[in-house]
Amino acid sequence: MLFNELIEKESIESVAETTNISAMNLEYLQNENFEKLNRVKALGFLLILEREYKDIDVAELRESIKLHYDSSSTDDKVVMVALDSEESGFSFFKTFILLAILGGGYYLYSEGKLDSLFNQIGEKEEFFDDKKALENNVSNDEANKVVVGKSSKESISIETPVAPKEELISLNDDKNTSKEKVSKNEKVSKNEKSLDTSEKKEENQSVESVVKEVGQAFLAKEENASIAVAKENEKATATEESIVSTITINPTRGMLWYGFINLDNKKRREFMKKSSTPFNIANSRWLLVTGHGFLDIVANDKTVEIADSKKHYFYIDSSEIREIDRKEFRELNGNRGW
Repeated sequence: MLFNELIEKESIESVAETTNISAMNLEYLQNENFEKLNRVKALGFLLILEREYKDIDVAELRESIKLHYDSSSTDDKVVMVALDSEESGFSFFKTFILLAILGGGYYLYSEGKLDSLFNQIGEKEEFFDDKKALENNVSNDEANKVVVGKSSKESISIETPVAPKEELISLNDDKNTSKEKVSKNEKVSKNEKSLDTSEKKEENQSVESVVKEVGQAFLAKEENASIAVAKENEKATATEESIVSTITINPTRGMLWYGFINLDNKKRREFMKKSSTPFNIANSRWLLVTGHGFLDIVANDKTVEIADSKKHYFYIDSSEIREIDRKEFRELNGNRGW
């Protein structure tokens, strides 16, 4: 599918929203009005179009851009002829510069740094188009309003069970009844009275043993209940500490570009900051992209420390912060880059 066919099918506004290339620049490409663009920007737009639309064919348009700038650069050349020049061949200074360049290139190639340099250049052309990185659209006052709340713990009290008064009353009633029976039976012999007295003592001892067992049972229940409550409090505290509600982005080496993508509503936010800034993730799922890797990501008591010049991708929700690769990032973002 050619570029003009894509514009007719999708419209300039739709293509501009997908690629982040302004509609005016897309019109320049469509009308082949290359005077309004430069060579690097025009070819960079074609790379972005090929990245976002896999079935597009811009080979013919690319050749037109190269022919335009090659011809214009030939016309603008100024030929200067030095009169009475006695110098022939390369001077010593030019030879020294050429050897230094060749030696530096060989050193980078032998150390394996040349490939990483080319990769960094390609990554920058892929991610940064004609739109400049936006300044932070969150003020410091709004960032300071983010507060991590701590839930208050309710105290739980356990009352010690008390034996019902009715049981005590029933025991007293038994004693009164036995006394009434003794007073009414005046003709009972002294031996029988002594037997009744021993029976009462045994009865009182059995009642005391029952009360003691009931008290011990209540104490055991109280102890088990307090242990269970302590365990529940420990579980609740561990759950609260594991929930991530706020993360802080802390650049460790100068200015840092980074962007957030909300996976729930597909909205994007990007920032250019060199100071530490907290963000409320509000129980949502997020993707985080960084321009380079000199930063710390702080959540609760955990810190992710990174120190390299590469860009990084992260998946963030209320339960985890996980670094992902570019392939998984595109899959989560609907097969799209930033």
